[in-house]
Amino acid sequence: MNPLYARLVPFAAVASANFINIPMMRSTELLNGTPVFTKEGQRVGNSKIAAVTGILLVCISRVGMAVPGMTLVPMITNAAVNRCIFCPNSLAIIPFQLSLVCLCATFATPLCCAFFEQKAAIAVNSLEEPLKKKALEISPKATHLYYNKGL
Repeated sequence: MNPLYARLVPFAAVASANFINIPMMRSTELLNGTPVFTKEGQRVGNSKIAAVTGILLVCISRVGMAVPGMTLVPMITNAAVNRCIFCPNSLAIIPFQLSLVCLCATFATPLCCAFFEQKAAIAVNSLEEPLKKKALEISPKATHLYYNKGL
């Protein structure tokens, strides 16, 4: 196998694990829904659709956090080895890679957390029918409800 491909295998594992782990850790939201609120902060109820949407957005941002550290670092390391900056078995690669990972994590984590707003909006029309009715009773002009998507 090409050494670059071998170095990218852990990224596939991390991305897959995020799409398994996050829904499992937040399974109560999937089963019971997540609280949704009007713009004024009045609770309307729990929405399973909002929970699924929020969890999907969190999964995407978590995979985004892993992209620079798990793709750029192996590519840069591979290029450094190919240009004979490091010998393939040199221990000097370790601090080089750690520095790159720290640099990537410093910028990727806040950037990817900011991909989607924490207080996410969801259209009233896309919610479950009972919630739609209750939202329109509480606030007849409401077009969106809000929920905490998580990080």
